[in-house]
Amino acid sequence: MDGHFFFISMKLGLLLPTSKLYPSLMIDFSAGVRLAISEFGLDDEIEIVFENINQGTDKNLILNSVNKLVLQHQTEVNILFSNFLLFEDIISSLNALNRPLLVTNMGANIPNLFEHGEFVFSNSFGLWESAMMAGAWGRKKFGKKVAHGSYFYEAGYGIYKSFCEGLKQADGEIIFNQISEFNPNPDDFKNFMTQMEVETPDFLYMLYSERDAVDFLNKLTTSEANGKYPIVTSGVLLNDEIIDKVDKPIKEIYNVASWDPSDSSEENQKFAKAYKEHTGNQPNYFGLLGYECAASICSAYQDESWSKNGSDQAKALRNSKFLGPRGELSYSDSNMTQSLNHIYTVDENHKRSKIESIGKLPSRSDVIEASKLENNPAGWFQPYLCQ
Repeated sequence: MDGHFFFISMKLGLLLPTSKLYPSLMIDFSAGVRLAISEFGLDDEIEIVFENINQGTDKNLILNSVNKLVLQHQTEVNILFSNFLLFEDIISSLNALNRPLLVTNMGANIPNLFEHGEFVFSNSFGLWESAMMAGAWGRKKFGKKVAHGSYFYEAGYGIYKSFCEGLKQADGEIIFNQISEFNPNPDDFKNFMTQMEVETPDFLYMLYSERDAVDFLNKLTTSEANGKYPIVTSGVLLNDEIIDKVDKPIKEIYNVASWDPSDSSEENQKFAKAYKEHTGNQPNYFGLLGYECAASICSAYQDESWSKNGSDQAKALRNSKFLGPRGELSYSDSNMTQSLNHIYTVDENHKRSKIESIGKLPSRSDVIEASKLENNPAGWFQPYLCQ
């Protein structure tokens, strides 16, 4: 085994986007990658080569950047932070490079254009799956009548559509829908809550992120509506960056997601502690994805079947299993990982905690296949939830 490490080293390519609302995205993701490499004891064996892909929305730029890493820098495995919607025209070219490519993103769109082939894998945060399960869970927990509110950017992804599908399957219905414009009206919150008095929904499904989420929650917690209607969201409304800017306690709010930094599992607590020691910061979604992707690759690299041959590398990655903060990650079924979903809530001290685990989305492959049959799949091309 020692000889394996002495004679074989690896170049790992990172293709990461920039973001206005998440300016630390590249830093956080890279920190997760380096933490995983360090934990596997491979700091001296794996060299990281970085390539910026701007906002990650240009498929030609992405293809050219991957080509540059593989052909010029001779990277053996690459991690690409990109949206599934960009892959229809370039997936065959990516596979033709004969080098494993691990695609990651927040999973806000169903991967209906993602035909992976032999060399392309995916490890997503899976927001669309969380949303679909949120529809069924909310219907069972609170009732069938739902009001939805979101802003311009969040509404442009497939999260709401997935929620509606899960709600429909559980015999629920949307009774009111408000999507605020790019520059929202200051009275949007008041108008929304006034309409709630008329519609009397059983619960609200709210998709606000970052600054819009902070604005919504601060208005909510200073109004009589706080706690009057249970609020369900899918991964975007509750995180440290948002909660820390909300002045008063949030009542009756539930986040359906595959991970939260507060999760009490042994593996997650170990990861959170190591990430904090490694960076000085708490882990976020981007740090998690970087850590998971790199850990999967490190696990494959240490397998005895690994060699300089691209097919051997792809096989080792496909057969790899890694127990991480979201549980066991594996690509054996469809070259795409799938994680359990949980329900997280917030107490009066702004502390988040897991109150229930609801498992994985059943028949995920059937849902993806059905989505492929739809005409004109659309949505923002950004691989995250912002501009």
